[in-house]
Amino acid sequence: MVLVVWWRNRKYIMVNKLIYKNMKRIYLFISIFVLLSGIIFYSCNMLFPDDELSQRVDYTGNNLRMDGYYYNYYEPNSTTVHFLYRNGIILRVSSFSTQNLAEIERSIDDYYKYFYNNKDHWGVFRIDGDKIQYEQYTSSVGGGLRAGRRSGYIENTTTFRITENYYFSTKETHQVNDVWHFKQFANKPDSTNVFIK
Repeated sequence: MVLVVWWRNRKYIMVNKLIYKNMKRIYLFISIFVLLSGIIFYSCNMLFPDDELSQRVDYTGNNLRMDGYYYNYYEPNSTTVHFLYRNGIILRVSSFSTQNLAEIERSIDDYYKYFYNNKDHWGVFRIDGDKIQYEQYTSSVGGGLRAGRRSGYIENTTTFRITENYYFSTKETHQVNDVWHFKQFANKPDSTNVFIK
């Protein structure tokens, strides 16, 4: 009887030692994996830095109104909102899954807390006569933010049309037909940010 208990305990101890030994290997593998993932992610950001935007230029014209925002209905029940500022900065608030502008306006303050610290919401714009173009960052896979330029023309002081998207990194151009309409808005977010000087 003592011999049987001793034999069972010995097997139990051996199994526990085997599990413990394998757990150490698993922890070591996970630690190395996490370390290598961090190194690769950091290296990608160093190897593929963010694209550069053009220099910001103050806008002093009166071709477009600046006392509100511009919106674009781009899909059924979807709206994108942009703010243009006299200092030449453009702010892409977000894409909303509604076309109700009053509902969007109620949520702009909440969104501002999010996009204020995100580089891919900021950009620069230029207006030359009836031509408009703006550059903004977009997220990318593999590190670094990619930038693109959208170009078009101004139809009147409350409407502009974007006809071309150009992506710096791929040098691809896409023809589009995006119409942006103006909506007066008193609570325009501040354009001060750490990304564009």
